[in-house]
Parts: sequence; structure tokens; C-alpha cells
Amino acid sequence: MDRRQFEKIRSVFDRSGIALTLSDMTQPDQPLVLANPKFLSMTGYPEAEILGCNCRFLQRDGDNLEERAEIRQALAAGREAQAVLRNVRRDGSAFNNLLFLHPIGQADAPTHYLGSQFILRAAWGAEPQAMAHLDTLLNDLTRIGVQAERLQMAQRRHLAEATAMLIRTWERKR
Repeated sequence: MDRRQFEKIRSVFDRSGIALTLSDMTQPDQPLVLANPKFLSMTGYPEAEILGCNCRFLQRDGDNLEERAEIRQALAAGREAQAVLRNVRRDGSAFNNLLFLHPIGQADAPTHYLGSQFILRAAWGAEPQAMAHLDTLLNDLTRIGVQAERLQMAQRRHLAEATAMLIRTWERKR
């Protein structure tokens, strides 16, 4: 990703109404290279403490083992992923995070991953909020220009169906 592309993404990140992060897949341990104010507010971390770190810092060691394995598989395959993770803020308070991951770069070898985070506050009523979050994410992806052709209706329908399924699965686990 060249500097111009990075600055374009930073501009969208800063204006976005949802929590966004960008990790660099070309560096060891895929560190965060960008996090927007919504993400910083949601987690309680200042930017200086998280840039250069893998987003695992939000998890306790024994949490989310199955979800983490699914995320690793998606990253290795260069594909999108979604998961509900139990995360911890800087102050130690826990929250349920609906995570969306979207590859940026070549389909077979993305150079970056865009992450979008959404707090699931309660099992009931979370789906409409998550769908609104997804709409904002898709609009931001379009503005960034990331694989715009992938954001056709079929993809949007697939993401919405997968999100609804994740939320229903999470609700059953509660």
C-alpha cells in the first residue's frame, strides 16, 4: 500500500462513525498500523499504546480459542472473517465484540486487514444494531475503494446472513 492509499484510508477512518483498525499483514505478528477514535474510545487505549501491537491485546489468554482459530484460518486463506469475541478494555472491563475482518490487497495475498468492531450489549435487539453497523462498514469500504466490486448485493446479503447467524449462535451460548 503506498502512502497515498494509506492517507485515503486514514481520512475515511477518522470520519467514520464506527470502530475501525488496520493491520499490516506484511510485518511479523500483523501489528495495527491505524486505529480510529471510535476504536480508541471503545477500548480505552490511547493510540500510542496500541499501534505496533497485534489486536490480541484485547483478549485474555484462555478466551475465544475457537474463534481465534477461525480467524487464523481466514487470515491464512486471505478471506473475510466474522467472529464474536470476549474482549477486555484497558480498564479491565469486559465486552462482547462482533468483529468483521476484510482483506485489502491481492485476493491471494492481502497486505492489510481492515477490522471493524461492534459491541454486542445485549442478546435481544442486537441484530438491528449490528446490521446498521454493517451498512456503515460497507459504505466506508466503498469510500476507501477496497475491492468495490466485491460489495455487490450478493456479498452484502452474504455478510448480513452470516452476521445474523453469528448473533443467533452467540445468543444461544449466553
